[in-house]
Amino acid sequence: MRLLRILAFSSLCVLFASVAFADSIPVSDPSFETLPNSPLSSPCGTGCSYQYETGSFDGWTFTDGGLFQPGQGQTIYFNSIPDGSTVAFANGSGSISQMLSVTVQPDTTYTLEVDLGRRKDLGFAGTAELLIGGQIFQASGVEPPSGDWSTYTATFTCDSNCSQVGDSIEIMLLSSGLQGDFDNVRMFSSVPEPATISMLMLGLIGLAAFGWRRKHSALVAG
Repeated sequence: MRLLRILAFSSLCVLFASVAFADSIPVSDPSFETLPNSPLSSPCGTGCSYQYETGSFDGWTFTDGGLFQPGQGQTIYFNSIPDGSTVAFANGSGSISQMLSVTVQPDTTYTLEVDLGRRKDLGFAGTAELLIGGQIFQASGVEPPSGDWSTYTATFTCDSNCSQVGDSIEIMLLSSGLQGDFDNVRMFSSVPEPATISMLMLGLIGLAAFGWRRKHSALVAG
């Protein structure tokens, strides 16, 4: 009986460990720290500068957007910056996008995570999307308080028979209002471990056997 308990518990532990495992997918300049000019061309206060970008820049394609350094230790725009000193912004209907070097593979889950900021002087207008072969998967999250940031997440899973195998994977950052602000973009892929299903079955069999033996023992004793 004790052996069955240990077997079932160990199997479930292996299952949870394998499910949680994920590989990072490379994103070019994920925190927008590569600058075309240093400091950025337009000053906006002490230690603060910004610069508009149009076209492709270090892996990203900008339309009505650019790079923004709000200034360290200041609280005019944000209370802090998630990663580094630079963030990206998109104005109005502008966008910032990047096509990744990988394509969709079967039996794989793809996850986009990006930090969206809420400027104190402009409010919150950022959105993010994961595009699979042009199909949109909207990121969701909790709207950040004024001056803070919140992580938004979008996921897509391709099973063994999904029609999107070989499709492109693209990150899209958008503004739904006056300005959207973005930082710390991450992409992950996760593939079920080969042993996951078998270990799950082994664990469930162990639990079932343990339950049957307890029930059988109780009936005999009664």
